Amino acid sequence: MHSRYQPALATVLTFLGLIVLGAFALFFFGFRIETKGMFLSAVFTAVSGVCVTGLSIININQDLTFTGQLILLVLIQLGGLGLLTLSNWVLLSLRGRISLTENMTIEESLGGLPSIAPTTLLKRLVIFTAVSEGIGSLILLLRFSMDYPLKKSLWLAVFHSVSAFCNAGFSLFPHSLTGYRGDFVVNFTIIGLIVAGGIGFVAVADIGEAIHYYLAKKRPRLSLHTKVVLLMTGALILFGWLAFLLLESGNTLAGRPLGEKILAPLFLSVTARTAGFNSLPTDHLTNMTLILLIMLMIVGASPGSTGGGIKTTTAAIIWSMVKSHILNRPRTEILGRSIPPGIVAKALAVTSLYLMTLFIAVAALEWTELGDLPHSLTRGLFMEHLFEVISALSTVGLSMGATQRLSPEGLEIIIVCMFVGRIGPLILASSLVGERQRLAFSYPEEAVMIG
Repeated sequence: MHSRYQPALATVLTFLGLIVLGAFALFFFGFRIETKGMFLSAVFTAVSGVCVTGLSIININQDLTFTGQLILLVLIQLGGLGLLTLSNWVLLSLRGRISLTENMTIEESLGGLPSIAPTTLLKRLVIFTAVSEGIGSLILLLRFSMDYPLKKSLWLAVFHSVSAFCNAGFSLFPHSLTGYRGDFVVNFTIIGLIVAGGIGFVAVADIGEAIHYYLAKKRPRLSLHTKVVLLMTGALILFGWLAFLLLESGNTLAGRPLGEKILAPLFLSVTARTAGFNSLPTDHLTNMTLILLIMLMIVGASPGSTGGGIKTTTAAIIWSMVKSHILNRPRTEILGRSIPPGIVAKALAVTSLYLMTLFIAVAALEWTELGDLPHSLTRGLFMEHLFEVISALSTVGLSMGATQRLSPEGLEIIIVCMFVGRIGPLILASSLVGERQRLAFSYPEEAVMIG
C-alpha cells in the first residue's frame, strides 16, 4: 500500500485541508471589522477551532459576525469528531459498508476494541454526540433564556454545548464562564459535556455494551481500557478539585459564596484537562495552582476523544511501569492485568515526543519573544510562555494572557503546537516517515547502564 493511503497521513492531510478552508472562510466571510493582521487572525482562529484548542487572539463575540461564529462552530464540530470520521459515517450511511482502509482510519482516529466493530463504533459515536450535544443545548437554553432573549439564548446554548462536548473551550461571553461561576446548572451541564467528550468514544461504546448486558440480565464486563479511563478520570478530577480548593481558598476564592467555593475548583479541575473554559481568572491563580494545572494539562483527556494531552491511559501505563520496577515485578501491571511491552513502548514514545516538542517550542518562543534580553528583565515571562505552549500542545485553551501579546512568529509557534497536539506527535511522526516494512532481522542485544 502506498504511503499516501496510510490512515496517519490521511488524518494529517485532512486536518490541514480543513484548516486551510476554515481560514479562508473566516478571512472572507467571518470578520466583523478590519483588524491588523487579519489573515493571521483567521489562520490562528481556524487552527484553534479545528484543533479544538480554544486559544484566541480575537474577541469571538465582537470581532466575528454571526456567519463567522457559525463557521467556527462547524470547524469545532468537524475538528472534534474528525472530518474523516464523519465522512466515513456518510459513506457507511449511503453504501451500508466501508472499506478496509476506511476501517483502519476509524481505528487510527478513535481506537478500537475486539468486541466492537469499527462500523458499530462509528454509528454509536454519531448518535452519542448528537444526543449529548442536544441534551446539553436544551438545558443551557432553559438557563440562558432567563438572562437573554430566546433567539440569543438558543445560539448561546448550541455554541457552548458543542464547544464543551468537543473540549474546545470557545465561549461567546467576553470572560468565558466567570459570570456563571456559582451557577449549578451551567457548571454541571458544561462539566458533564466535557467529561462525556473527553473519556473517549471507545470507552463510551464499551460502557454502552455493559449496560446492554446488564439490562439483558447478563454479567456486564468492562474492558481494561475503559476501567483505566474511568479510574484515571475520576482520580484526576477529585485530586484537582481538592487541591485547587485548598490552594485558592485564600486567593481567588477568598470571600466568595459557598457555592462558588465548591463549584469553581471542581470546574477548574475538569476544564484543565483540555476543555479550556474558565470561571476563575487564570492569571490570578497562585503559582502552585498553575503548576498543578500544567500537570493536568499534560495528562489531558482519554484516547479516541475530543481532547488532547498525552492521555490518561498513557499516564497510567507510565506510572504502573515505574511502580512495577520499584516492586521488582517482571512486567508492567494494571488492575490485575499485564500490559504488553509494545503498548508500554508506545506510551513511552508518546510521552517522549510530547516532551521533546514542548522543549523545542518553549525554546523557540523564548527566542522569538525575548531574543537576547537578560533574565533580570524578563522575570515571570518564562512561566507564561511555558503555560501557553502546554495549553496549545495539549489543546486546552487556558491562557495567562500571553498569547495575545505574542509576535507573529510567536503565534506561528503556537499554531504549530496546536496542530501537533491535535494530531498527536506519534501519528504525525508516522505520517512523515511514510510506508514502513517489517525487517526480517534484528540486531544482537547488548546492555547499557540506566540511572
